[in-house]
Amino acid sequence: MIFSHVPRVRLYDAPTPLEHAPRYGKLFDYDHLYVKRDDAFPLGMGGNKVRTLEYLLGEAIALGADVVVAAGGLQSNQCRLAAAACAKLGLECVLVHNGSRPDFYQGNMLLNHLAGAKSIFLGPVDEEERGRRTREVADEIEKTGKKPYLIQNSGRGALGYATAALELHQQAEDARIDLRHIGMVGAMAATATGFVYGTAILAKPFHVHVISVEYPREYLLNEMKGLWDDMVRITGITPTLDLEDVMTIYDDFLGDGYGALTEASLQAAYDLPRTEGIYLESIYTSKTLGGLRALVERGIIPRSEASCFIHTGGLPSLFAQAYHYQP
Repeated sequence: MIFSHVPRVRLYDAPTPLEHAPRYGKLFDYDHLYVKRDDAFPLGMGGNKVRTLEYLLGEAIALGADVVVAAGGLQSNQCRLAAAACAKLGLECVLVHNGSRPDFYQGNMLLNHLAGAKSIFLGPVDEEERGRRTREVADEIEKTGKKPYLIQNSGRGALGYATAALELHQQAEDARIDLRHIGMVGAMAATATGFVYGTAILAKPFHVHVISVEYPREYLLNEMKGLWDDMVRITGITPTLDLEDVMTIYDDFLGDGYGALTEASLQAAYDLPRTEGIYLESIYTSKTLGGLRALVERGIIPRSEASCFIHTGGLPSLFAQAYHYQP
């Protein structure tokens, strides 16, 4: 299998479902929308980080680590799935949060606690300070005689979504779906870069529409280029196509920025569960699906061509976003 020379642990056994979404598509006269259900992973209530953790924790185990250190906000999906994966693999998990200890645990924070992870709260510091303090935590753990592994945004983790591109291509072939377009979240770049890298290896069976939910286009593109180069270094595989040959980045669905609702994302968050029984959260998935719908309505994705929304999960955080959706 491709990438078999890169250390990996298996956190799932079967491909995630690929579902047709005709009732949702009917809302905007589009009958060719599919959903790749990465929210449906069995581990830790699912989500895209299951794929990235397979390669990150594969390296951790190969290096003999016994403690995994991850960082994120209070509702970080990466932290939640790191906690679940470490529990499954018998590794200690330490989580570093740029936020204050909540008086009442809910959403991902509650799941971290139930999985037995240790949480450290830094207060309201920025990402740069969180990164520095997290490295200090790992250094302090190492001084106790343990061997920590620090989870970071890297090409290694991005490989999880390179394999996702291969998986989806095979599913579409098996189901005889002429899949032409992919709607993919553009957050901290690893998920999107991995999928684009896998698509390039396949010689562009579809075009990847990257919907930025966090950064302006040029910043996100620069981050993706760095991760792309890292993936080439790790795998030794240089695709014949370049990054921008197989994707387009859109930053016009950001609204007021990261975590801010838009009219389109709010509409998607109501429409998808009410037509297909599939839920979205407000930061990543609802903005991505709202953006994909807009691309169809603008004619950028032709109504005669099939597209697939990559549902990256994050649903436990929805319970901490309930104030957005009250009747």
